[in-house]
Amino acid sequence: MSVRLAFVAYETPFAPCGGIAAVIDRLPGYVLLASGLTTLVITPFHHRIGKTRSLEVENLGSFSVPFDGKQVRTELLRRAGRVPCYFLRPEDPRFFAGIRHPYDVDRTPGEAAARLLEDSLFFGAAVARALDRIEPETSWRLLLQDWEAATVALSLAPGDGRHRMYLTLHNSYDSPASPADLLRAGVDPVACPGHTILDRALARVERPVFTVSEQFALDLTEDVLQARIMAPHLRGELRPRLIGVNNGPFAELAVGEELLTAAAGGRFEPLREWKAARRQQALASLEGLAPDADRPVWGDLKRFRREEPLWFVLAGRDDARQKGYDVAVESIRSYLRDGGEGCFLFFPIPGDEGLSGLEFLKELAGEFAESVLAFPFLLRETYFAVLQGASYGLMPSFYEPFGMANEFYLNGTVGIGRATGGILMQIVPLQAASSYSRAVEVRAARWHCGSAHPTGILYREPDGLPSALGDWRALNADQHGPGGGAPDRLGQRRTLPLFRAMADELRFALMDAALLYRERPHLYYGMLTQGIAHIRQCFSWERAAREYLRAVL
Repeated sequence: MSVRLAFVAYETPFAPCGGIAAVIDRLPGYVLLASGLTTLVITPFHHRIGKTRSLEVENLGSFSVPFDGKQVRTELLRRAGRVPCYFLRPEDPRFFAGIRHPYDVDRTPGEAAARLLEDSLFFGAAVARALDRIEPETSWRLLLQDWEAATVALSLAPGDGRHRMYLTLHNSYDSPASPADLLRAGVDPVACPGHTILDRALARVERPVFTVSEQFALDLTEDVLQARIMAPHLRGELRPRLIGVNNGPFAELAVGEELLTAAAGGRFEPLREWKAARRQQALASLEGLAPDADRPVWGDLKRFRREEPLWFVLAGRDDARQKGYDVAVESIRSYLRDGGEGCFLFFPIPGDEGLSGLEFLKELAGEFAESVLAFPFLLRETYFAVLQGASYGLMPSFYEPFGMANEFYLNGTVGIGRATGGILMQIVPLQAASSYSRAVEVRAARWHCGSAHPTGILYREPDGLPSALGDWRALNADQHGPGGGAPDRLGQRRTLPLFRAMADELRFALMDAALLYRERPHLYYGMLTQGIAHIRQCFSWERAAREYLRAVL
């Protein structure tokens, strides 16, 4: 019987939201090259998302999926490619109806959670029935991405042993699932005991369970936020099974090899000139912006200090439980009020709270209009010009499965990050920095020897804060529905000792960064050069593909 590989993902580059889409854009192709086996992607057809609707696909026919006492006719669509993508499109438009991204399925948190669970259970049932229609008489190796795809393991239970399923966790999100929920999708609850999707699925998938960095594999069972707040029900089951496979880089090298060769020889001027030119291109691009209601600019483009070369950049989708934009704003406000140098450019993609959820960022840009600009919409080309001209990229994450430090370095920018998850592995910390605390040291020592050349700045709040457990519960609580709330997120959180400690440590890191950039430029450019080398030497999709294949074949 032939063996084929399938990545099963609720999110893909054709309906993106976060890191899963970026992984699915890269990893399957490398798995194909490394294995020589037919490799494909199976995903929902998110019919309200423009990227999905505009695809040219071949209709391979339809089949019925029993769900909630009805037979739901479902089309099997195929997008050709080196790694073909198979879409499942049910005739009932209530399924897979996300608007901005696949998880944006309703306007209130409770309704959204129920809708996403229903969609995911239907997805699992549909995949289980689609496998033989895609390729009959095949033994599948299914790589299930997060809980939304783990439902496939439930729909294939108890199974005939023909297919083997493996789970990759890009985060620790999960969903409660009652016996009644499972029965709607034709799943026998007795065959899949437990209380949540992952709880039930872990008994059905093979060893090991994967996650996207070696450090996040440790965080899932050791870190207070993950192990005691977000996923305590998974800790015992995951601890003996979990392994981290580091992602490869999510960007191509933007810095010319000749610049890196010169810098490796101690000649940093060409690299400095390249960054200055990119900064001028970014300013020219910003001048051409025409803000409107859908693309607002917070801050003052005319008053922005164009002569200031010290730029800090923050970017990514706003997730109130993960990203840390509020920590950054609290820290930057204190830093600038104390006379701190530099300019800050934010490129947030509004999350579930929308624009109003980022009101605290708008207030910061209003208070420091000459030093802070925020662009809360997708501004891709300008963003990369700004990033390549910037001095530092900031990652104040509460947790970070892998992280975007690699994107910063490959675009010629030094990383500053909270010492967590994949950030710890991608940044070799400067030990002479005042922000290099004991909390950073004990974590960084796992991955970097003391004599390693520094590539960036890590910070971390002190361990052992008496209020840490309760504060993490408050930070993780879903208190911010659409439209934000009063008080806003920052207003609620700044009273928490843990939050204040994170903001204080980030402020120290900003002070370190400014001092380094102004007074020790050779060290700064040496860190940048070494940081690029570190990413290129230590992270690759070829290696990631091999690590997965060693386990699944």
